[in-house]
Amino acid sequence: MRKQKMRKISVTILLLVFSAIIIFPLAWMFLISIRNNNEVFTIPTRIFPETATIKPYLTIMGKPDMMRLFLNSYIVTISVTVLSVFLAMLAGYGLSRFTFRGKRFTVLYLLLTQMFPLVLLSVPYFLVISKMGLYNTRTALVIVDISFALPFSILMMRDFISTIPVEIDEAAIMDGCTRLRTFFQIIIPVSAPGIVATAVYTFILAWNEFLYATILTSDTAARTLPVGIGMLIGQYTTQYNEMMALSVMASIPLIIAFLFFQKYFVEGMTAGSVKN
Repeated sequence: MRKQKMRKISVTILLLVFSAIIIFPLAWMFLISIRNNNEVFTIPTRIFPETATIKPYLTIMGKPDMMRLFLNSYIVTISVTVLSVFLAMLAGYGLSRFTFRGKRFTVLYLLLTQMFPLVLLSVPYFLVISKMGLYNTRTALVIVDISFALPFSILMMRDFISTIPVEIDEAAIMDGCTRLRTFFQIIIPVSAPGIVATAVYTFILAWNEFLYATILTSDTAARTLPVGIGMLIGQYTTQYNEMMALSVMASIPLIIAFLFFQKYFVEGMTAGSVKN
């Protein structure tokens, strides 16, 4: 009993330490965002500001360009998430349920796409997007983000759908359902945790994408929040409090998404790891 108690205390302390390490950068970011810019570098000696202010947040919200960045991020991220999840469901179902020539090569190809660093493809993507006349458009960012999110999303959906017994499909077909109806009315509802996990993964990837949002855009007409945060770094002065305020505001959708869907995210990520 004593050993068990000591083990529980040790695990609790360890979890508290890890939680503090994770929360510390977020708390630091927030504390900088609620002080005047000339007080930013006093934070090592005085953690809490003498007078907390929400002026940096009001300044950010009062700039139309900054609000345009939020709009761009939401449009790009939601488009990428919806399209990637839909295509991943179809491809994952096909790879899970059907046998066809080249199936192994397809899975291998999807895995190989994850091996290349994103920066390696920057020049080819820039040339292709420019030739298509899509430079400095949100459409370009949607296309590029989908190409990065889709391979892993397909593998996630394939692994999750593989855990659903094939007998469910066979029973539905015996009852007169077509393959398409079986997929939409039977498989999709049962695959909800996998779909949510894929959606959360895609949302985080698209929301945080910085490299191609910088390369393929030239102004706030198409730029997203990660690029906007970098734009606040000036040549002579930097408004650190406004930068941190924008970073806090940009972090909120990700925190909310993960808090509400973490259970499904973990379940979807670990699907297929144990075979019956």
